[in-house]
Amino acid sequence: MKFYSKWDNGLNSVLLILSSFVIYVQSDVPRPRGVSLSKASLYSPNKDFTCFDGTVTLPFSYVNDDYCDCFDGSDEPGTSACLNGIFHCTNAGHRPQNIPSSRVNDGVCDCCDGTDEYAVPNSCANTCEELGKEARAEAQRLAELHKAGSHLRQELIEKGNKKRNEMAEQLSQLERDKADAEKIKLEKESIKNEIENKENEALKVYREAEEKEKQKKAEEEKEKSRKESIEQFERFDSNNDGLLTSDEIATANVFDKNKDGQVDEEEIKYFFGDSENVDKESFVTKTWPLLKPLLMMEQGMFRPMQDNEESDHDTDEEANHDLDNEDQGSEDDNLDADLSIDDNEEHEIESDTTSKYDEETQKLINEATEARKQFSDAERTVREIDSNIRNIQQNLEKDYGLQQEFATLDGQCFEYEDKEYVYKLCMFQKVTQKSKNSGSEIGLGNWGEWAGDDNKYSVMKYTNGVACWNGPNRLTVVNVHCGLETKLLSVTEPYRCEYKIDLSTPAACDGSNTAQQQHDEL
Repeated sequence: MKFYSKWDNGLNSVLLILSSFVIYVQSDVPRPRGVSLSKASLYSPNKDFTCFDGTVTLPFSYVNDDYCDCFDGSDEPGTSACLNGIFHCTNAGHRPQNIPSSRVNDGVCDCCDGTDEYAVPNSCANTCEELGKEARAEAQRLAELHKAGSHLRQELIEKGNKKRNEMAEQLSQLERDKADAEKIKLEKESIKNEIENKENEALKVYREAEEKEKQKKAEEEKEKSRKESIEQFERFDSNNDGLLTSDEIATANVFDKNKDGQVDEEEIKYFFGDSENVDKESFVTKTWPLLKPLLMMEQGMFRPMQDNEESDHDTDEEANHDLDNEDQGSEDDNLDADLSIDDNEEHEIESDTTSKYDEETQKLINEATEARKQFSDAERTVREIDSNIRNIQQNLEKDYGLQQEFATLDGQCFEYEDKEYVYKLCMFQKVTQKSKNSGSEIGLGNWGEWAGDDNKYSVMKYTNGVACWNGPNRLTVVNVHCGLETKLLSVTEPYRCEYKIDLSTPAACDGSNTAQQQHDEL
């Protein structure tokens, strides 16, 4: 430990000496006001100056003469003559800085060394040394934080890679299980089809008999209805001439639809159409179907549905609808229900009709029912395996960082409370907001992508949240910082419907960035 401590102290001393040397060189190299050391060679007083865009060459005396000659503003780095000019602050002892040349001599001290306000000497105090000291202290703090957090990050990397390997192994196993399940499904389907063929053959005799019985009943009903209609025709045909006229029905109350005491022309047209009379056959086929409900009402055999009955009917429908909803369940259960419905449509076997089949037929029916159930179970198993495969594939395709350092955070949720709301970030899934008083969760965005500029993994973007009232869909930007524990530091809404979260996590503690940060300080 002593060896490393001495080595670190020696390195700090070398960096301090190097820093002082660089500051001295930067301050001592002759160059026009507002020009950085890296561009000093482009401003040689011994030759003409060429604009950076190459359009114009000027005498060197035109540089910083408070008149803009170059379109790109490169001839006036030290004055505010060019709107697009750039003024360089050396800021010895702190970070160098570039500002728009329009801020030169505007009465505001933008450079910590005060060089941008040279028109009024000593108008700006040189605060670079103090700011540099604070910046270096902050850089040192961050370096130590990254160093301490990098050990925790390494643990996350190991766990993340282990998790990824486990998912890959699980995916391989599921693919093998799917192949076996598909094979079983085909076997069950083959057995089902074979037994159903035998079942259909056995039921064919019963179905033909049932069909004949239905046809017989239909013919009997048709004949009965015809006989009844002819009896009614002969009843109203008072002169027995085989024609029913408007005069003959005018005295029959049953033709009085609106029960106003008379059969008017509109009612006659309803029953007769455009004809003045109807013969027996027309009465049977056209008039009788219109007249029969009225006749049944008159005889008390039929009455229209009342309002309370409609309400009861609606209630029954709602109850049935509720029962249907209870039966729906998950998506897989719905698919199974659909399959069962299809099977039942093709093989409609009622449990209470067992007695009408012989023993051998009933045995086939039971075997076919069991075969359909086993095939349905096999199909459900294949679907469940497919669903698990898709979920794992989606997780394997997610970007969890260069070394899988964010993998173990997937699905973990972290909360932050302010005076009004509770915010919840579920990593790689969604962001929600809930009022402390009441109400449900509001989606502030779903996982979208990494969106950092210099470091891709420094910003997470959650998009397509719930739409704001009369506005866009909500979105959330998560700024990821190095920290010794994963937690939400703050939540703000800088713009309407756009939220910003600061998140700390050891996964963002990359020790390799420390040297670069210290270099930037020099």
